[in-house]
Amino acid sequence: MPEINHKTYIKVPLEEVYKTISTSQGWNAWFTDDTFLKINLDGTGEIRLRWTNFGSENVNIEDGGRILEVDPNKRFVFQWSPGEQSSTVTFTLEPYKDGTLVVLNETGFTDSEEDLKACIGCAVGWGEALTLLKIYLEYGIVYKQDL
Repeated sequence: MPEINHKTYIKVPLEEVYKTISTSQGWNAWFTDDTFLKINLDGTGEIRLRWTNFGSENVNIEDGGRILEVDPNKRFVFQWSPGEQSSTVTFTLEPYKDGTLVVLNETGFTDSEEDLKACIGCAVGWGEALTLLKIYLEYGIVYKQDL
């Protein structure tokens, strides 16, 4: 089964990275247009990721699913369905040098043609997304695509 693995170093404290990946306001600041997160007291919940007029074709995209795990300043895990079935996205945060090592892992893709296409798209997309997260947190730069 294919899986996605990325790492990036962000020179800000764990708490700041975690707040950005675990709140609606955080996601909307660096990546999405209208994301909604609801986290329950037991560390589960729901995530809805939304992009409006995205890309050169100006498509509206909405996806999301269950939040499976919330471990403050350590892990944020959710499911969504970019392919044929749900996949699981795990952000793991580790202290590193003067900041945070962000490890992203996505699993659950099958070897079907639709899932392989989704996996390749997500692998590229998460690499770009982590770069956007880094420049947002380190420099306060927000990039919103207006094509």
